[in-house]
Amino acid sequence: MVQRIQSVERALAMLDILAKSSRPQTIPELAKTMDINRATAWRLINTLLEFELVEKDDESGRFMVGSGAFKLAASTHTNVMSRKARPVLERISNLFGASAFLEIAARGELIVLDQIRMDLPEDVDLAGMQVPLNCGSVGKLYLASLNDVELEKYLSSKLETLTQHTITDPDELRTQVLQARISGVAYNYKEHSNEWCGISASICARDGRFIAYLNVTLPTANTTSEQLVSFTPALISAAAEITALIA
Repeated sequence: MVQRIQSVERALAMLDILAKSSRPQTIPELAKTMDINRATAWRLINTLLEFELVEKDDESGRFMVGSGAFKLAASTHTNVMSRKARPVLERISNLFGASAFLEIAARGELIVLDQIRMDLPEDVDLAGMQVPLNCGSVGKLYLASLNDVELEKYLSSKLETLTQHTITDPDELRTQVLQARISGVAYNYKEHSNEWCGISASICARDGRFIAYLNVTLPTANTTSEQLVSFTPALISAAAEITALIA
């Protein structure tokens, strides 16, 4: 007979319910669905919160899948998206002579699923770096995926300044984000670091939602802002290829 631990089963069952739900859940809703009492539901949710497998929406008090679940997915080499996108990532890295990254967003946190890093003096490791959303091309695409209320809430907050090129004017950032929402492409030139720049394209689901991002970073020592923009068609094509592979 297979031996199982009931508390682990219940925690995983709760996580599965949250993952399949079309909206965040309350404790009473989870307890009713799982046929358990609310005290047990609270203990389970607090355990999942400890490991960031779920997150609480402070405004609604509801719970949803957290960034920890995405981090677990990002750590496995069998991730379907990473495996299918890998050849495209390698090709775009060689084409640009730059580092290329496949990223996803998890509740405002950008997570690198896979990367091809070039051996460059100015190369940057995005996997170990927290780049403010207003300072990077992927961050701008993530902001473009927000609804208008969420976007305005972010724009009303204090925008971080990392270089003299960082965009801290809400109106200017809003313009770039709305353009990215339409084009699916965003740029960063010396906005996070004076030594590098980046261009990112969105990878979309069948309904048009941004589900991942293809990012290329290059040293500004030999890349002008005009050259960065000239890479747009090739990056859009590569992102569309990944979209077709994972659809």
